[in-house]
Amino acid sequence: MNMIRPATHRDLEQIERLIQPYIADFAISREGEEKFSSAAILKLLNTEQVHYYVCEQNEVILGIIAYKEPAHLVHFFVDITVQKQGIGRKLWNYVAAELQENITTISVNSSCYAQPIYQKFGFETVSEVIEAYGLRYMMMQKSRTVEKKKAPEGAV
Repeated sequence: MNMIRPATHRDLEQIERLIQPYIADFAISREGEEKFSSAAILKLLNTEQVHYYVCEQNEVILGIIAYKEPAHLVHFFVDITVQKQGIGRKLWNYVAAELQENITTISVNSSCYAQPIYQKFGFETVSEVIEAYGLRYMMMQKSRTVEKKKAPEGAV
C-alpha cells in the first residue's frame, strides 16, 4: 500500500535520484540541469509557499509532486520503473483535492514528454515550446469553473 506524505530533508537523496532520468527532457544547458540539483530541491523543501509531497511504499519513494502557492506545479515525477500503475493519478488527485477549495486555475511548465500526461489530467497547452533559463518547456493550465451557490427552491 503506498502512502502520500509531506516530503522532508531525509527524502532529498531519493527525490534527486527519482528526478535524474527526466532532466534530459527539460534541461538544455547546465543552467537548466542545476534547477534539479540537490541544492535546488532543498531550496524548494525549505520554501514556505511550496507544498512538496512524496508517494512511498516500504520507505521507497515512487513519485513526487510539489506546488507553489497559489497553484503552480513545480515538480511532478513518477519513478520510471513504476509508471502506468496509478501513482501519478494518486498524487495528482491528492494535490487537486488540496487546491480545490478556492483555486480556479492550476499552472505548470511541462516538458514536451509530459504534455500528454497533463492533458489526461485536463490541462491545456497555452504556449508554444519555450526555451528559457536553461530549460525547454511549454506552459499549461487547468481551469475549473467555480459553481455559484444557488438559492434554495422557493427562496426570495
